[in-house]
Amino acid sequence: MDANRPTRVWLGPLLMCAACLFFAVLDTGTKYLTADYPVIQLVWVRYTAQALAVFLIFQPRMGRNLFRTRHYGVQLFRGLCLCCGSMLVVNALARLPLAETTAIVFIAPVLITLLSGLVLKEKARRLDWAAVACGFAGVLIIARPGGGLLTWAILFPIGTAICNACYQIVTRFSRSSEHPATSNLYTGLIGALVLTPWGTMAWEPMLWFDLLLLIGLGTVAALGHLLMTQALMYAPAGSLGPYSYTQIFWATLLGWLAFSSVPDSVSRLGMLIIAAGGLLLSFAPLLRRVAGMLPKGPR
Repeated sequence: MDANRPTRVWLGPLLMCAACLFFAVLDTGTKYLTADYPVIQLVWVRYTAQALAVFLIFQPRMGRNLFRTRHYGVQLFRGLCLCCGSMLVVNALARLPLAETTAIVFIAPVLITLLSGLVLKEKARRLDWAAVACGFAGVLIIARPGGGLLTWAILFPIGTAICNACYQIVTRFSRSSEHPATSNLYTGLIGALVLTPWGTMAWEPMLWFDLLLLIGLGTVAALGHLLMTQALMYAPAGSLGPYSYTQIFWATLLGWLAFSSVPDSVSRLGMLIIAAGGLLLSFAPLLRRVAGMLPKGPR
């Protein structure tokens, strides 16, 4: 057992990095399809494929338990948050570069700090406020005047970050202990059902390759969430937080490979500042613990 412990320790970060790669692939493929198809059609098919993939993978093993939940209201609210976030981020990907969009979405952790004080009455400390300042400063640098991103379209990734923050806040507030597959299934079902009326009205015939790609992206989304859930089984969420920022690296790499889009030096600085704010939030408890162990000066 002890001999396997190092492997299990490293499995959490590796799974988290793999999940972030899957999410970056999802965004890259979605951005490619937005050039030819309506956004709502893409999101609708993606959620339908995600729900179907989770059902096919887990229903034979879990049976009816896959649908059982004690928190229907929480599942509905979280599903709506993610559905709105998906609609916003796909609109962002249709109008903005992949890497910059991904970086702006990652201000969600600093928004959680703000919302935690308002909703959960959690007191933010100096390091938390420093992280919040870093996040907003990074967004301002990326969306600087003359940088090409200071348009109304930048509200899409900011809105996505707000939706993601609300999703995580309600999850923390409810302290739900649902099976990850159940939550993943309800996320896909709620998104698919909510978007069905508009998805059918906006439907445009798709090439077989594009349709298969979109269905594959729904499967990629489901697998990404499952990988993230598995990562949390091997390591605590706090220690995995820093590894989630590898998605910015993957998005930059895939944006260059797929679209020949490379952020300029100032945008890269803004992305690094956003990542620094998130990392500061992740390491804040450790830094406070270390500070508490230091000897106090003479009074």
